Amino acid sequence: MHHDLRMILLKRLVNYPLRLVDLLLPSEPRFVHFPQTRMLQQVYERMFKVYGFDCIQGTFGKVPDGNFERLLKVSRKILFRLSEDDPYYRKWVGLCFLLASDAWAAREKDPQVLKRWIKEQWNMDIDCLSDELVAEHFEDFAESAYCDFLGNLARMEVGSPAFLDQKIVGGIKEK
Repeated sequence: MHHDLRMILLKRLVNYPLRLVDLLLPSEPRFVHFPQTRMLQQVYERMFKVYGFDCIQGTFGKVPDGNFERLLKVSRKILFRLSEDDPYYRKWVGLCFLLASDAWAAREKDPQVLKRWIKEQWNMDIDCLSDELVAEHFEDFAESAYCDFLGNLARMEVGSPAFLDQKIVGGIKEK
């Protein structure tokens, strides 16, 4: 099956049911008690802020269709509820954070591989850069290989429009 057709079908398979799931799921708990949920809260707050910045720069056109935002909201609702209400799932949420930390620490460090990943995923040909330069600035290139420019948006604090905090993170923090 052609890649574009497969992606269109997958997105439809995910996006349409998520509309219903979003309506049926209860909202996130107002107060979080457990450390795993607090970590989820921190991660999702930053992800929603990055999503807002990404929208502002026009990644999704003039007006986003809301599908990716809905995917984030539904996953947040599910993970928050499971983490707060079920000790077994809470353990797995905690394990996910530990394993993600280990995976990031053990990430690829070969400059040639990082350059290839950046080229294949983001269509940026940085082969003109020496391996020594990539190795010297490994953290920056590794971040670029894994999430392109989104890491920069995640660190943006200055100039964040107030409406982003209210609209996107509104379910968690009332402003």
